[in-house]
Amino acid sequence: MGANAPRPPIPSPDSRPGRFLPYILAGIAVLIVCALQWSDVIEYINGEPHLTAKHQKQLQKKMEELDEGEQYALVATTNRMYPCVHNGHSLYFLRVGEVWKYGTTIKGQRGRYSSQFFEDNAVSYIVEFRGTMGECLKQEQIKLFSYPILPENLARPQEMRLLRPPNNPVYK
Repeated sequence: MGANAPRPPIPSPDSRPGRFLPYILAGIAVLIVCALQWSDVIEYINGEPHLTAKHQKQLQKKMEELDEGEQYALVATTNRMYPCVHNGHSLYFLRVGEVWKYGTTIKGQRGRYSSQFFEDNAVSYIVEFRGTMGECLKQEQIKLFSYPILPENLARPQEMRLLRPPNNPVYK
């Protein structure tokens, strides 16, 4: 009964009205946000594009920050197992004063790590070099590549020696 009754056609999902409305609205929102950000960055003077004074000031601040970098070492403050990012070691034993990680920053100790980080990881921050960020990155690479011959590493049994400090990954 009714099996032969005509059924109204079911519209295919592709023919539904307003199917693209959410995408159109999202696109308009993105354009508005981009336009607002664009006007914060570029202004036209006599038809020529120029950076706004605000954006020029931000650029100058970034350039100055790159002149004030630090190359640092995070060193163990207790004799214990520390997290390790090397294959075959998830934890690695360090003695007080041994290097856990080398790094660089333009933010300084407080801008890079929280006091809770030092407490949780039992490490201290030691500045080893100050200079431009380029100079700091060079110093960091020297430290990383020289780690295999660092006396603390050579004092370990040969099978326990590392190519990098425990919290610096080894890149190939």
